[in-house]
Amino acid sequence: MPTHPPYPTAGPATGLLDCRATLQEVTPAAIPAGVDLPPLTHLLLADRLAELYEMVFPDRITWLDEEIGDWTAEDEVVAAVEQFLGRVSALFPVHDECWESELELIEWRLDEIPVAPFGFDFWHEEWEEFSEPIPYLLHLFFSRPHEDNHYRLNSFADLYPDHQVPLALAPHRLVDTLRQMGAGENPGVPIAAPLDALPDLIEMLAQQTGNPWLDVSEMALAEGGGFPQWQREEVEWLTEAWQEAEPVLVRVNDLLDWQNGSPEAIADKLTAVRAILLAAYRLWAPEEAAARSG
Repeated sequence: MPTHPPYPTAGPATGLLDCRATLQEVTPAAIPAGVDLPPLTHLLLADRLAELYEMVFPDRITWLDEEIGDWTAEDEVVAAVEQFLGRVSALFPVHDECWESELELIEWRLDEIPVAPFGFDFWHEEWEEFSEPIPYLLHLFFSRPHEDNHYRLNSFADLYPDHQVPLALAPHRLVDTLRQMGAGENPGVPIAAPLDALPDLIEMLAQQTGNPWLDVSEMALAEGGGFPQWQREEVEWLTEAWQEAEPVLVRVNDLLDWQNGSPEAIADKLTAVRAILLAAYRLWAPEEAAARSG
């Protein structure tokens, strides 16, 4: 996931929990008999949590007090980290459950933000496992000859014999026209919900929305190692990007969930998608569309 330039991280929560200062003052003779101090690794994680709370939730300082305690067991550390990430998930999607019990893996979640993006992993999945019209749109581009690959076999014709379109019709080129149709700027060919999410879905499949939550997939993020850092600027950027992405994702999911109850319903969905693509194509290139239809 692309990130912004480095931004200064928050300092320790002075007066609430600064383990470095505390540990410098503690000597074995100063520890009362019978007192079981948490391990140093636990205390340092508590200090890191305090820094992150102060940075991410500056208006909820009282939450810091909830996290300060005698963490003598690893499950207490895991629970505190999960509670913090659960609160972050109210700002934007993150993996807020810690399946790992090793502290090194828990520490990673406090170093890099464990974001959960929604881009499609269509190179790592069987396309038929996706709901229509995702397979239809993917095959439109990758299973037909086009200007960049004239020698590609046209397997799309065998896969969708009842929903053919001209070879010159490229869905990603019709996005602006489709948006105009959805906005009612072309009264003769309006698009109603949920089909008005078609241009959003096309941009997501092309990874051209410009929004990291919609363009980046979990697999690509894991393979690229590009998790954002816990920095104030990153948190603000991810929060703003999610506010823009969430309504788009809702519309796209409504389209994907629509008419999936039977093969007949799915065929009707593809018929509607094809009709809209053809209408947009005629508006986008009227002379070319007329020549090909003639």
